[in-house]
Parts: sequence; C-alpha cells; structure tokens
Amino acid sequence: MIQCPKCSAENLPESRFCSSCGQELSSVSQMPTMEAPEQESPPVPVQSPHVGRIVSSDSVPAGGFTPGTILADRYRVIGLLGRGGMGEVYRADDLKLGQPVALKFLPPALAKDSVRRERFFAEVRITRQLSHPNIWDYASYCTS
Repeated sequence: MIQCPKCSAENLPESRFCSSCGQELSSVSQMPTMEAPEQESPPVPVQSPHVGRIVSSDSVPAGGFTPGTILADRYRVIGLLGRGGMGEVYRADDLKLGQPVALKFLPPALAKDSVRRERFFAEVRITRQLSHPNIWDYASYCTS
C-alpha cells in the first residue's frame, strides 16, 4: 500500500492519485516499470509491438439522453457537450440550485473497472478545486 503524503490515506500500489483527497501519488515518469528478464540466448529481433489504446470517442456507446430528460429528480438535460475515451458529458440544469452543470457518465464497461473509476473520482475531486470566473460549475458530476 502507498500512503498519501497529504492526507495519509492508504492507496493501492498502482494508484497514481490518492483515492481520498486526489493528491498525485506518482507522476507517469515515476511509475514503476517491469525489468526485462535475463536472456541466456542471443536476443531475437523485436517485431513492432501491438499497441492497445483506450476506447476512442467514436466507439463509446451513446447514452441516449435527449434534451428535457430529468435525471435523479434534479437535473434536466440540455444537450450533449462532448464524448471521449472516458464517456459522455452533458450540459444540464440543476433544478434544485437553478444553475447550469455538467454531468459526466462513464460507459458501463469502464464503470466496472476499479482503476478507471478511481481516475474518474480523482478527476472529480481535482476539478472541484478549480475556481475561475470563466469556469462554470463543471465539477457537478453524476455517476451512474
């Protein structure tokens, strides 16, 4: 387990961000890498490796929320703001607060992945710390 230097919470060794406060635990350049096994025979020429990638925006299934849809008895969907590798973001009105918000939804396959969920919650925590006149309430997320 890795202890967060900011809040002392225990985190999984592969965690990049603290699951409690969102503090960065290690940068990409500091993340551990696997050592190459020792080889007794001469190395075999390496072929181009297969490079995987995170789901692109054109392959993330659409959530199908149409303008006017009411979610959680609180948010009225205005329209789709964008789609990406981590899902869809909708502009909505918070009916309780009378303010515009953004609602982000992870695709079901990513929502089941604990590492992706941790990244999503870290994004929420970090985004909620932003304060600027040109940033509207982007930190109000709704998870499904």
